[in-house]
Amino acid sequence: MTLISKAAITLIISIMSVFVFHKPPAPTPADKVVRYEYTADAVPVPQIPSTTLTTQPDAPKTLCEQVFDTAKAIGWPADQLGMLVAIAQRESRCQPDAFNPSDPNGGSHGIMQINGFWCQPSRYWPNGYLQAHGLLTSCIDLYDREINLRAALAIYRYSNGWRAWSL
Repeated sequence: MTLISKAAITLIISIMSVFVFHKPPAPTPADKVVRYEYTADAVPVPQIPSTTLTTQPDAPKTLCEQVFDTAKAIGWPADQLGMLVAIAQRESRCQPDAFNPSDPNGGSHGIMQINGFWCQPSRYWPNGYLQAHGLLTSCIDLYDREINLRAALAIYRYSNGWRAWSL
């Protein structure tokens, strides 16, 4: 090692020892002054009346909103829920007890106005199509919102869309 590099290293170590290896000075009383002091009356806290914290109950859901929620819960495709509610509104005003006796296929039942054809015996389905798939026991079950929407989903899938509702 050359004399110049030894001198440079010694100089660097000396300077570092002055700044690095010495403890910092102890804080003075001026350093210990509290700069931010909190007092209880420094900022007034507004009092909120307890009546503003109460919540209003949700308005009861309409029949069509109930149809939407039930259909979503049982697995109708999300992109078809709007069409489903529109058809339910057109067919029955979303009323689960709707019945159309003038339908020549055994009457139309429930929210989606499912034809009796789907729940009555036929030569292809001796107990009825919907009964064969375990969705109901008789056409009367179609007046239950959930059963009606499950049956409608089975018919929708069987028909590859909305063909059974003559759109």
